[in-house]
Amino acid sequence: MNRYTLTKAGIDVNEGVHRFNGNKELYEHFLLTFPEDEHFKKMLEAIETGDVEESFQQAHALKGIAGTVSLVQLHANIIPLVEELRAGSMAKVPDLLPCVKEAYDVAVEAINKQKKTGEE
Repeated sequence: MNRYTLTKAGIDVNEGVHRFNGNKELYEHFLLTFPEDEHFKKMLEAIETGDVEESFQQAHALKGIAGTVSLVQLHANIIPLVEELRAGSMAKVPDLLPCVKEAYDVAVEAINKQKKTGEE
């Protein structure tokens, strides 16, 4: 994996491997399957329909996954969104969502590039 590319995308590979007790292969497996996870899509759908509880559940799950695989930028950006939804409010969602989307898109693009190139 190209750590430089991933770091530029807000992914801390060293921390991720550490979270998996040094098992690089296991970490890479979970990182490379992240783009297939449905929580981001489901969160957007729930926000679109105004379902605050479902939005919170999906955002909270996405925050946990982002933390586990050390998507540090996405994790940092989603925390305020999760807290807004946890409070039962969607008032700040339009202001908070763009930076979450951007961090998600950047991370997924970098991960997908790793899958295509298989860079070490």
